[in-house]
Amino acid sequence: MENDGGVLLGRGKGTLTTVDAVAQSMAVGPIFSAAVIGGALAGLSGGVGPFVVILTMVGILGLGYIISAFARKFTGAGAVYEFLAHTIGKKTAIFAAASYFLAYAFLVGGLPMAFGSIAVPFWGQQFHHNVAWWVFGIALILITTIINVLGIQFSVKAQLAVVALSMIPFVILIVAIIAKGGVNGNHFGVFEPSHIAAGGSIFKGLLFAILMFVGFELAAVLGEETATPKKSIPRAVYAVIFITGVFFVLTQYVGTIGAQNLSMNWQAMATHYVGTWLSTLVGIAIMLDIIGIAIGFSAACARGLFALSRDGLLPKVFTLVSRRQVPIAGTLSISALMGVLTVLAGLIWNWSNVTKSLLVPFDAFWMFLIASAFGSFLISLIYALLCIAAVKMFRQDGSLGRGFIPALLGFGVSAGGIAAQFISGLAPTGTALWGRNLALVGIVVIAAWLIFHVVRNPEAVESAGEHALRHELTEVEL
Repeated sequence: MENDGGVLLGRGKGTLTTVDAVAQSMAVGPIFSAAVIGGALAGLSGGVGPFVVILTMVGILGLGYIISAFARKFTGAGAVYEFLAHTIGKKTAIFAAASYFLAYAFLVGGLPMAFGSIAVPFWGQQFHHNVAWWVFGIALILITTIINVLGIQFSVKAQLAVVALSMIPFVILIVAIIAKGGVNGNHFGVFEPSHIAAGGSIFKGLLFAILMFVGFELAAVLGEETATPKKSIPRAVYAVIFITGVFFVLTQYVGTIGAQNLSMNWQAMATHYVGTWLSTLVGIAIMLDIIGIAIGFSAACARGLFALSRDGLLPKVFTLVSRRQVPIAGTLSISALMGVLTVLAGLIWNWSNVTKSLLVPFDAFWMFLIASAFGSFLISLIYALLCIAAVKMFRQDGSLGRGFIPALLGFGVSAGGIAAQFISGLAPTGTALWGRNLALVGIVVIAAWLIFHVVRNPEAVESAGEHALRHELTEVEL
């Protein structure tokens, strides 16, 4: 039953399919996560990365159950915001929504730096010509903006094509390394926690494993634009968790047995086990996947701004929708944020090179690491809140017996990710510490924004999340 009033994306007549929803959640970026974050995971886990990924996947499946249950009961562009508004309270939902979409905004804002950092050496190797990293960063912003402005039907298909193409060279390399047995043959020690190398830790690796899965739930923001959201969103969430989970286990396995002195450098491994042609394709695949992540994260953030604006919590300009049913003001605002952060990173780079006054050498990837630490901290917080809210919902619906274990698993993973940010020996250091501390500052700013609305705009607070469509909660269909 639809709640009173409000503009729905897609004019209330959703046309997106389950495959489209899968494409949106593939913003998790399996190739980029496996190639970049996976390297850190392998090192910190002490050589048992596959075991850590499986352990994390269990907790993520718990979160997947939670997201699916919510998506079958509430359908709206605000997703997490609307889920929480109808369970643990309007004020908590507003705080969580601001934290959640700010986290993804910063994650997508850091992608031009990641893209530039990877594109510069690739371009130099292929064309023997130096190009500034920010040129590639601006190119990513333009590509992302154009694709998203063309409409969600086009953008989800672009995402799916990007992911499918970028997986091909990695699948070839996985098969090649397993067939050749890596450096010392195939073995299953990487799946046994008793084989952790000195200095490694399952818990340290767990933090990065969680980050690899961030984004799996983003199909939920397409609820208003999907033909059968109660079926398509849960199916998409589970499909993405299983697809990416298996892929991460395989990449961790072949990376561990095949790297040795290659330090899990995927292009170097491609050259060593197959040939330079595959190394080139691997480099292209990683960059393509970053484009897919940028498209998905930007689309999700734009819909979050739309939902908050529709409820009177942000300026009404964010409710503007184009003829293609794109929340155009939100889309362009996210692109502008990407541009601002790219310019800021460029200024810091120039200043550090001129003055030599930074305590650590600066490159474009430095800013991306800060954005990643910022985003992952806040998103882990929201995941934990969702699990708490789900327990309340399950109790009210009489389904606590079925939903308690998934909620507990999801909460354990997300709460562990938060707690580790402050535990000596596990807490982030160096660049990542900047991200965590900025996230704490962000929480204070968001709390102040919430207080402002409670005092000056109480009617908007009371109506928070009311534009979501409500459905009867039933069993999740796969």
